[in-house]
Amino acid sequence: MKKYFERFFQTIVRPEYQVVMLLITTSIVLLLGGRALYRFRPLEQQPELFSITPAKMRKWAGDPVTVTVGLYVSSWHQFEMVENEFVFDGVVWFQFDPALIALETIGKFSFQKGELLQKSEPNTKLIDGKLFAEYKIRLRFSTILNHSFFPLDDHHIYITLVNTYVTPSEVIFKSFKSDFELSSGIHIPAWNQIDKAVMTGYAKELFDKFDERKSIRYPEVVFGLDFTRSGISLLLLIFLPVFLIFFLSLFWFTFKPEQSGPIMALTTGAITSLIGYRFVIQNMSPKVGYFLLSDHLFTFFLALAFISFVFALFLVNRGSMSPALVIARGIIFITFHVLFMCIWYYLLFIWK
Repeated sequence: MKKYFERFFQTIVRPEYQVVMLLITTSIVLLLGGRALYRFRPLEQQPELFSITPAKMRKWAGDPVTVTVGLYVSSWHQFEMVENEFVFDGVVWFQFDPALIALETIGKFSFQKGELLQKSEPNTKLIDGKLFAEYKIRLRFSTILNHSFFPLDDHHIYITLVNTYVTPSEVIFKSFKSDFELSSGIHIPAWNQIDKAVMTGYAKELFDKFDERKSIRYPEVVFGLDFTRSGISLLLLIFLPVFLIFFLSLFWFTFKPEQSGPIMALTTGAITSLIGYRFVIQNMSPKVGYFLLSDHLFTFFLALAFISFVFALFLVNRGSMSPALVIARGIIFITFHVLFMCIWYYLLFIWK
C-alpha cells in the first residue's frame, strides 16, 4: 500500500498531470464564478427612513399637505462606482395644491450627500386642479457603498430628496415607483441598471440623544437604483494573472531537489510577481478601510506561495527525496488545488 501511495504521489506532480489538475481546477472555478455573476448581492443598507403613521400624526397635532414627488434622470455625466462620485442631469417635479402650500416653500428642496450644480426656475402648469412644478437639475452626489465583493460587487444607489424647511406635520411627500423614471437612452459602461425603488417617510436628527424633544424632522423621499456589473473583463484582469502566477509556479514540484536553480526561480518568482501585481490591483480597487474579495484571494495566494517556497527550500537543503517526502509533496500539491476551490466557494457563496 505504501508503495502504491508513493507511486501515485510521484506521478501526480508530473507536468502532464499538473496540466490536468490545472484544467480541472480552472473549470470548477469558472463554473462557480459564473453562478456568482448571476446572483444579485448588494450589501448597502437603506437610508434610515421613518414611516408616518396616524398615531404619529395625532401626536404632532398637524394637518399636513400631501405633495407628490417625482424624479426623471435624463443622462449621467459621471458614474464612478469605485470613486463614489455621481453626476446626472434630470428633472425633479412636484404636484400639490397651491392653496395649501407656497411654490417657494416647495422649491427649497435639497439632496442628502448631494450638491445641486444647476437648478432652473420652476416650470409650472395646472393638472387636474393641482399645480405641477418641475425643476431641471444637475446633481452631484455620493452614497454609502459597500465594495466588499469587489470585483464581483453589486450595488444599491440611493438618491435622497429632502426639504428641511418643513416638518412632516406640515408636508408629507408621496411618491411611487412609476414616479421615478430614467431615460431609455442611458448607457453606463460596465454596469447594468436592473431595478429601481421609491420610499417615502421622514428623517429625524437628534441634537441631544437623551432628549428627543431636541430634534428636527423633515419629509424625505429615497429613490433607489440597483446596479450589477456587466462583462467579466475586470474580473479576469484582476484574478487571472494571480491565478496563473501561483499555479504555474507549482511546476517546481516536477524537479528533483538537486535542481535548485529552477526550483528557487519558480518559488521566489511567484512571491515577487504576486507582490508586484498587488500594486496593479490596488490601483484598480476602491479605496476603503476593509478587506475586499480581491484582497482575500490575493492574501490567500501569497500565503500559499510562501508555504510553497518554505517547502521547496527545505527540499533543496535536504538534497534528496525520501518516500515520506514524495508523499508529502504530492499531498501538498493536491491540497493547494482543493483548498483554493474551497476558499473560492466560501468567498462567493458563504462569506458575507
